Amino acid sequence: MATVVLTAVGTVLGGPIGAAIGAVIGNVIDNQILFKPKGREGARLADLQLQTSSYGTQVPKLFGTMRVAGTVIWATDLKETKSKSGGGKGRPSVTSYAYSASFAVALSARTIGQVRRIWADGNLLRGAAGDFKTELSAFRVHAGGEDQAVDPLIAAAEGVGLTPAHRGIAYVVFEDLALADYGNRIPSLTFEVEADAGPVPIGAVAAVLSAGRLEGDGLAAVDGFAGSGSDVRAAIAPLVEAHGLALQSGADGLRLTAAGAADGAIEADGLARRVNGQAIDPVERSGAAADAVPVALSLRHYDAARDYQAGVQRVTRPGPGRQEQGIELPAVMAADAARALAAERLGAGWTGRATMTLRCDWRALALAPGAVVTVADAPGLWRIEEREWEAMAVRLALRRVPGAGGALPGRASSGAIVRQADAPHGATTLMLADLPQIQDGAASAPLLVAAASGGAGWRSAALFVMGESGEAVPIGRSAPRAVMGMADAALPSGSATLIDPLMVTLLAVDMDLGGADEATLAQGRNLCLGWPRAGAVRNGGADRAGQLSAGWLAPGAARHRMGDGRA
Repeated sequence: MATVVLTAVGTVLGGPIGAAIGAVIGNVIDNQILFKPKGREGARLADLQLQTSSYGTQVPKLFGTMRVAGTVIWATDLKETKSKSGGGKGRPSVTSYAYSASFAVALSARTIGQVRRIWADGNLLRGAAGDFKTELSAFRVHAGGEDQAVDPLIAAAEGVGLTPAHRGIAYVVFEDLALADYGNRIPSLTFEVEADAGPVPIGAVAAVLSAGRLEGDGLAAVDGFAGSGSDVRAAIAPLVEAHGLALQSGADGLRLTAAGAADGAIEADGLARRVNGQAIDPVERSGAAADAVPVALSLRHYDAARDYQAGVQRVTRPGPGRQEQGIELPAVMAADAARALAAERLGAGWTGRATMTLRCDWRALALAPGAVVTVADAPGLWRIEEREWEAMAVRLALRRVPGAGGALPGRASSGAIVRQADAPHGATTLMLADLPQIQDGAASAPLLVAAASGGAGWRSAALFVMGESGEAVPIGRSAPRAVMGMADAALPSGSATLIDPLMVTLLAVDMDLGGADEATLAQGRNLCLGWPRAGAVRNGGADRAGQLSAGWLAPGAARHRMGDGRA
């Protein structure tokens, strides 16, 4: 018996592609074998979330818009800045130290469009408007073109002749980034990179990763994707597995195809009922057990609605079985799309239990492996997985694939996320107060408080105590943003048993004042501290008014209970 395998994958591709998929020559062509996840080490979502600085670390090729950590490819030692304060009149001075660092981070092995937001240790370092929340001298983006020049800072530190331009690698350079907010170390950074202006078709992704040897038309598009792995097969495999694609060989080379409309048909008269003069059964049917199909499938992906953090969508099916399956897809997609894709893959596994082997006449040689066909007297669509010339007949191994028109699952949720306000830090408003005794009993020690606040992007402020000698001693950072404002008018003297309305203009438009009823007022809820000040506080021309529920005026003034209400 002579067997001729007509896919010749390794021969057509050659090089790394042939090495990646040559092992499947003569075997099953579709994704369940060619791109089977078992035994391979491809891109994982965690790989893009952890910043590295090790030699030999692979830099992924980015498509669309992604959030990646990158790889530190160059850094200086920490730069120490010393400053003195105080002294004079025989008193000692205080010396304080601040640290900064300059470094470069590689982001993509493919040209990018721009870098937008940046996070440091999970906190927003650079906003969408390009404003930095931490002080630095300069920030530069090298897009990864083949003609990009060396970075001037790296060249000045290492020498022009010893500084590579990193052509073909997109990277960024931070110059003198202040490290006080990050424990005087380079923080773990993640970047929102826009490598393409919009979604990228999977066929275009495959063409780039395979240097033009593998393409595909009419395939789905991804909002963002990171291609990496030990070879081309590992880089493309997550997309092939998640979208149920197959590899089809033809006169124009190898192409990725999706199960859709039938590419051809096998009619009853095309079946070989006699071989070498002996009658045969041209059709052999088989099917796997129901419990061999996973009862649940989870798809992990990046969700733009969650600032490109990882999201998981899980779908289940009724029936017997205990096995669960997971797919890791380093691509950006909405929760609805991820859930629909997971449901599609689970349905494909259930439908794919049905297999069939046909023996056909020589006309079946026109049907390429990977093609989807209809078969006489067999409902549904079938994909050709193997094709062999065997005993003067063409043997075809087929697996059933889902047809069009399936119902999609209901809407999915991206889940809640604690998102930091993307707004300029703004100026700091500080209030220092010596609080009076507001509880029964005599005061045993002074009660001093410092309240600080600012605009929507304000986080905290560094606090210092100025001693009698004039030196400033750091005492840490302030508490989180306080609700502060200015009364529109001063309250007249009055009885502590009365409830007086007080209109207040708050410091920022996103601040709010909660209300309290009589019972909670009596328990001391909603205490506030007031102090005299001329004028009113305005924020960007927008006024914000509210009514305090209870409060204090300046020391020496009468205590007032104020009316229930909200801004």
